[in-house]
Amino acid sequence: MSDTTNEEHGPGFDAPAFAERLYADFPEGLRTNMVMSIDGSVSFRGRVGPLSSPADRALFHALRALSDVVLVGAATARVEKYGPATLSPELAELRSRTSGSGSSDIPRLAIVSLSCALPERSLDVPPEHRPIVITSAQADTSAVRDRAEIIAVGDDGIDLPAAISELRARGLRRINCEGGPSLLDKLSEADLVDEFCVTMAPQVTAEGNPVTDPAAAVLSPLDAPRRFRLKHAVPHGDDVFLRYVR
Repeated sequence: MSDTTNEEHGPGFDAPAFAERLYADFPEGLRTNMVMSIDGSVSFRGRVGPLSSPADRALFHALRALSDVVLVGAATARVEKYGPATLSPELAELRSRTSGSGSSDIPRLAIVSLSCALPERSLDVPPEHRPIVITSAQADTSAVRDRAEIIAVGDDGIDLPAAISELRARGLRRINCEGGPSLLDKLSEADLVDEFCVTMAPQVTAEGNPVTDPAAAVLSPLDAPRRFRLKHAVPHGDDVFLRYVR
């Protein structure tokens, strides 16, 4: 039975407490976190920001605090100008309470990229915060090899199951994937996702997508949809925070 609730949270949204109460029971696995408009879009004009509310952004950072590594596709990292995660004092305390004794002060950043073209902000960091670049064995890593840790798996493309295994072998067992859609599709196709966290945003984008525009749909390689269980559905203002687990 799911922990679904219709509890309404007021304007004073305490994201660390909310995340600790409803999301911290995730000792290891691959969690995805996204925001979605009510007409099925995950971005507006290529950006996630226009769909996100202050509460959604606060929960976004809290879920980072609960993770060992933030996993993201290179296109999303470039558009959103990804750098190392930063945690407020409250989120640092949350991380300290919910992480093992050997955890780092912030989650690692892992970027999936065939081209190894990363945003400069993700590379211009102290050595202890250098990102992980997940790429193929055939990729040219010369631009990043001195400024990042390289995981090269797969010949014709990136072997995502092997990449996830490599992250876990490094002790990075709580993986928080923040997109983009192409990476999420590939992870789902490989049956690697253990949990979906979705903020349903009260907005309509009118952008073509498989929900409203059949011509934009791409046939799935799966033989049937995979089913997840609703863990909770919690409204905050006009947003709804959804959590689906295996």
